Amino acid sequence: MRQAGLLCHTQRWWSTTRIMNQSGSNAYAVLRAARATGVEAILFAVDLSQRESTAMVMAYAAFARQQIYWARDLFFVFVDGGAAGMDAWLSQYHLVQHTALGAHSLPELGGVIIGGIVMKTHKMKASREPFVLLELNHLNGQLPNLDLFNSVVRIAGKGSFGLHSVVYGVRDEEMGGKDWHFLVPLRAIHTQAFVAIEGLHSVMGKYGIQALTVATPLLTSYPLQQSTRLLEAIARSLNNVLERFHQSYFLYILASPDNFVSIAYFMPIIGGVLLPLLFFAYRDWSYLSSVTVPRSLLLVHSIGIFTWWLCHRHFSTVTTNPHGDMVYLAVITLIPWGFALPVSVTEIRSLRFMLLLECALMSAAVALLNFSLALVFALVATPLLIKLTDDSGDRSRALLRSALALACHPFGLYALFMVYGRPFLEYHEKPFVMEPHAFINALFRLVEEHLVYNSYVLPLLLVVVLPMWNMVLALALMRTKTILQNETRVVQDSEHPGD
Repeated sequence: MRQAGLLCHTQRWWSTTRIMNQSGSNAYAVLRAARATGVEAILFAVDLSQRESTAMVMAYAAFARQQIYWARDLFFVFVDGGAAGMDAWLSQYHLVQHTALGAHSLPELGGVIIGGIVMKTHKMKASREPFVLLELNHLNGQLPNLDLFNSVVRIAGKGSFGLHSVVYGVRDEEMGGKDWHFLVPLRAIHTQAFVAIEGLHSVMGKYGIQALTVATPLLTSYPLQQSTRLLEAIARSLNNVLERFHQSYFLYILASPDNFVSIAYFMPIIGGVLLPLLFFAYRDWSYLSSVTVPRSLLLVHSIGIFTWWLCHRHFSTVTTNPHGDMVYLAVITLIPWGFALPVSVTEIRSLRFMLLLECALMSAAVALLNFSLALVFALVATPLLIKLTDDSGDRSRALLRSALALACHPFGLYALFMVYGRPFLEYHEKPFVMEPHAFINALFRLVEEHLVYNSYVLPLLLVVVLPMWNMVLALALMRTKTILQNETRVVQDSEHPGD
């Protein structure tokens, strides 16, 4: 690429946290725009494990060097090590001190990156016509600007390309597949809520880069020249953007590659789901003579914050066996602290009021950043909190409620989803095996995504969700004890009617 006149450099990077032992060497080339001052740039990235895409991007970089119409600098990054390598390169480009990745500085820098395109090839079989697979979810539920996504979809479907666009791997009958078309919004919600790293583009969002991944067909089913021309069309489209992407939507749910649901339609749903919590919280508040903060509320959240701090410190700087030590973290999260909380009878109403109010406010706050995660949590938490903490004078119902509260641990709900939810979404994969290492691997992934990529799912789990579960246990147990005490008092009064 140096022979083509491009400025080429390499960058060595490595992990500085104990939970990840990974390193690599990125290579990148810079094409300076002849008609601009370098205040803006366009980023093209490809994983070195993608051989066909690497060859395509290298060929296109040499071709782009011969053109004179570029209004922005072009950066071609060949990433070694997946999302971690991309994150290391971006941190040095933006002169940000990364907490989990170290890297050499970049001798060539540019301006604001207005858009990023990650190229790869997909291996999905096309029964009739070739198609392009688009991946768009960023870290922590972020999504790229809808104008960028629409531009790629329309470019791929026009002219000589003639490529259908597929999102979330869903192909209905129009695309030569047999998938249910409603799988697109369902998988969109699942991916936004639970998939932190979908590809190289996922780490670009936290640097303010609007990016997505374009996966073209294999060379055996689609000419390499056509794939390169598609990349050229996308590059020229980004080159012609007059200003940074800001006019279109950033919060949306795709219903298909050509249709979406805007925030104005889906955000009221979360309000409707959380409304019962506010009604019951208001009812409990009206029964209170004075509002006090229960000791148990402060205690369970203190345990959660301490667990988060200990996890962050241990897996960042102390541990020498991350997978082995993850067992201890799993045991800590499984401890039902709620059964040992000092909850008095006078604090029951206040604790339930605080619990319902916290769940409603936390879900509403998370919905502003990650609607899908908040919606899934609210759909599960709202009926459980109302039913598992309600007033019931029946002993058998109280005991059953305590058992159900214990079974509704996040790990139990995770197993339930993996057994029944994933097959419903028609992900063609091996059946979930309910073994301890499956839960350990899931917890390890959460810790790694938090420490390396700054995902906020782990802090929410440890500081908010698990304390709520423990408060539900405390309320369920206290209700049961109260019922048993009342029954004992009734029996004693019947045996000694004259006392």
